[in-house]
Amino acid sequence: MSTSNHPENSTHKPATPPQKKEELAASTPTASTEAASAPSMPSMPSMPSMPSMPEPRSYAVSLGANASAVLVAYGIAIDLHTKGVLYGLAVGKQKVIQLRAADHPSSSELKHHVLQFAKGESGVSVLSPSTRTPPDYRSPEGLALLVPPKAPACQIVVVPAIGKKDRWSDTDLYALKRAATPKGVLSISVFQGLSKDEEFLLTACHNGVFTVELCEPDELFASASMAAPVAGSLLAATGHKPLIENVRLDAEGRIQRQCQSCVSPDKLTREIHHLREEGRSLEEIGKALGFDKSTISRRLSALPYHLRRHCM
Repeated sequence: MSTSNHPENSTHKPATPPQKKEELAASTPTASTEAASAPSMPSMPSMPSMPSMPEPRSYAVSLGANASAVLVAYGIAIDLHTKGVLYGLAVGKQKVIQLRAADHPSSSELKHHVLQFAKGESGVSVLSPSTRTPPDYRSPEGLALLVPPKAPACQIVVVPAIGKKDRWSDTDLYALKRAATPKGVLSISVFQGLSKDEEFLLTACHNGVFTVELCEPDELFASASMAAPVAGSLLAATGHKPLIENVRLDAEGRIQRQCQSCVSPDKLTREIHHLREEGRSLEEIGKALGFDKSTISRRLSALPYHLRRHCM
């Protein structure tokens, strides 16, 4: 008998139920598993990062009539080397300072005083002009003489005075700044005999500009100068205080300096302001200095507002 008609032979086995997603995921190798089983490629050595050179910084100083370029340049160099300040403005201590004199006589003076400062071990060096006459830094030949020290360092350039008919242009000033201030170098340019218009041009291309004028020295000093931010500059607007630098020579011919905040180039006004800050009355100050109360009041009234508002 044929068995083809039996119902048990004509039925099929049920299909295998589908696997769950979790089971499929577990049975399928993932990309991370494949990557782990694959042979690892040797890693390339990382290149050392080059240290970034700090941006250049440049400042300018404009000397008034009869102000000594030698004393000013010497004072700037010593303050930068020992305190890291430029007329009270913090710019960082400078271990290496290259000071370019304006001419050969001033170069000899600067070398003499720098040598006495720290017996030639201070890191401050003085360079004489490589030309017989003072260089003209407005010309390409003069700019080519400005070879700044390797960064990090500082260069102070005493710019020779020029005739009143030969004025500095903004193009000349920018060219001098670029030649004296490569990356990583702090530069200070000391100008002599500039006009007010030229001082204004300085503010456009330098981080800060100071003016230095002769003033009455305090007791026991031979001479003094007052340094202040140029009028209308950001430093002046933000209240950076002027400084007085009193100077004298000791018995051995070494420069002695005393720098402090200054409210006026006039010695009497400075004394009045100092006594007023101590709490003395106008009558007491007048008796101590031999002046009327009205004179004391006028002196104080002539001071800038931020100075007189505390003592009137």
